[in-house]
Amino acid sequence: MRTRIYLEGINLDLYEDLDTTFTYVIDDVKEFGSRNTSFSKTITIPGNTVNNKAFGHIFQFGSANDYDSTQPNIGYNFNASASARCIIFIDQIQVFKGSLRLLEITDTAGELEYQCFVYGELGGFIFELGNRRLQDLDFSDYDLVYSVANIKTSWDNVNGSGVAFPLIDYGNVSTNKDDFQYKAFRPALYVRDYLERIISGTTYTVQSNFFLTALFDRLAIPHNQKRLTKRSTALLDRVASEQTTIDPAFNIEFETGTYGAFTSANNIVYTYAATPSNANINLFVNVDSTGFPSEPVDIRIIKNSTTIASQLVDFAGTFNLIVTNEPFNTGDTLRVQLSTNTRGASITYSAEIQATTQTQIDTEVVLGDTIVINDTIPKGIFQRDFFIWILKMFNLLVYESQFDEKTIIISTFDEFTSNNANTALDWTSKIDREKPIKQVPMSELNARFYQYKFKPDNDYYSEEYRKAYNEGYGDFIYDTEFEFSKETDVLEVGFANSVLYQNVGTTKVYPAIYKLSGSTETPMDHVIRIVQLKKITGVASYDILDNLTVLDSPTAYLYCGHVDDPDNPTNDICFGAPLSLQFTPTGDYPATNLFNTFHSGYIAEITDKNSKLIIAFAYLNTVDIMNLDFSKLVYVDGVLFRLNKVNNYNPIDLGTTEIQLLKVIDL
Repeated sequence: MRTRIYLEGINLDLYEDLDTTFTYVIDDVKEFGSRNTSFSKTITIPGNTVNNKAFGHIFQFGSANDYDSTQPNIGYNFNASASARCIIFIDQIQVFKGSLRLLEITDTAGELEYQCFVYGELGGFIFELGNRRLQDLDFSDYDLVYSVANIKTSWDNVNGSGVAFPLIDYGNVSTNKDDFQYKAFRPALYVRDYLERIISGTTYTVQSNFFLTALFDRLAIPHNQKRLTKRSTALLDRVASEQTTIDPAFNIEFETGTYGAFTSANNIVYTYAATPSNANINLFVNVDSTGFPSEPVDIRIIKNSTTIASQLVDFAGTFNLIVTNEPFNTGDTLRVQLSTNTRGASITYSAEIQATTQTQIDTEVVLGDTIVINDTIPKGIFQRDFFIWILKMFNLLVYESQFDEKTIIISTFDEFTSNNANTALDWTSKIDREKPIKQVPMSELNARFYQYKFKPDNDYYSEEYRKAYNEGYGDFIYDTEFEFSKETDVLEVGFANSVLYQNVGTTKVYPAIYKLSGSTETPMDHVIRIVQLKKITGVASYDILDNLTVLDSPTAYLYCGHVDDPDNPTNDICFGAPLSLQFTPTGDYPATNLFNTFHSGYIAEITDKNSKLIIAFAYLNTVDIMNLDFSKLVYVDGVLFRLNKVNNYNPIDLGTTEIQLLKVIDL
């Protein structure tokens, strides 16, 4: 038999030589923005002793097994919901390498058959990612203390890994847009780190020169929630040091500790800012005997305007008020009040208030807390989507290594198509002249407009830009000027773009991501963003604050945004230049953007007036298929083409196979 199918290294038995077809493709020009993988039609495999064992006797109604993902997906460990490594040979020549998927099992009068198909490495990689999300990745090795020292240290290490703390105006983090609360510096993780951890969670390896570039080192994903939080049962823990007052009734000011699920502008009234929860409250108050008033001291815990616990004390000592299972909704307030009827009396006291909940909720991270990096990752983003967004954004082509198992190669379009005519294959003699040869002008295949866009978001500056120009900030529309084409093809990535802002008279440029009503800024959860990072030095000294306390006054900051440098930009990760800016760069705005750098060559090739797609039939043998290389040019009748697709190749049939060739316009 000429055909051999190896499933996880096991040679399956076949009825006869394989009678199915394979389609080989990387990027189909007829499907704008697609990222395709090679695949087969249905393959029928007989049920016999060898194959039943290979498929773990899954045909038995009561079959069940313990699956170990670290072991080969074969035999007793076979799992139909997971991919299995598959290689197909014809006449000892490899014609397909990828993964096998079991579709169904049929039993006809005791005769078993397994219906399967195989697909290429990219399909297998995406299949392995399944429904894993970014928050499923483990970044616990990056947990660190939230401190000004760690914030500033990150500015010196823009290298594709680690935790960065760029400056972003999240709303209510600055009164003058020059000095910033420390909360404006939140953790960002690098795109390289995300991808490396996504890939390491699969059985695949990835090779890419683009992933080694300086541009890729600068790409990062900032924190995208309205508050920096961690999962905790501690809702509040604040301490008031010893104080003396002659006020007959006053609220205690707590100076130190953690806010957790609460916020406060004055450290007197605390506002609950997390999801609804029931809280257990412990209040410890020490009243000193020095100057103890003649009347008892009234200690109260007040929620909103209602007292939820109180105690009258007529002697010095430490007193404990306890409240259990008290419901708190977002916006509820909490304060502690001391009072006495003795006029002019002095009260010397210290206090601590603690609030906890039985189930973990998101509580705010404050200076001195440990940042749990896993809690800062954007929520709800599938790993497979994140991976594909990067491919689409930079027009990266993905193909499998010809010989290395489960190895994916990722290249830019220019890198992939860098082969010249000297390495071209001459397929002139392979063309079947007795079958129709179709020449389709690309104007008949392609749209009139190609729209490149980021995912829209509703922060103030993004909405204002969209209202003014009827498109997103940094989006781009390319007009092919095809008279007979009216459609618009869209390539959209799941990242939102960030409008850069610079306050008049200041030297720092940063994304401004918040809602704005009048002069009231409202922090917001926002769509995942992608930015470039760079340490900017030599700016006017500004203050990093904790409320009114100055923590540091640096002359540098970690910039993040769509251009590589806000002062002297040379490249941009917008698809097209924004039509207006909220900052003032020096010199001309760069033309080196995503479209011009990564997409224009591809678009020029498929939309040139002389561009055409040739659909013909060719005599391809197993050696041709084994050596199939989409990056190599093909000669037909002295004209250069790029191979676009091999459609329905049957390795057993001695006939011809449909191929699609795209005319090369410019090398």
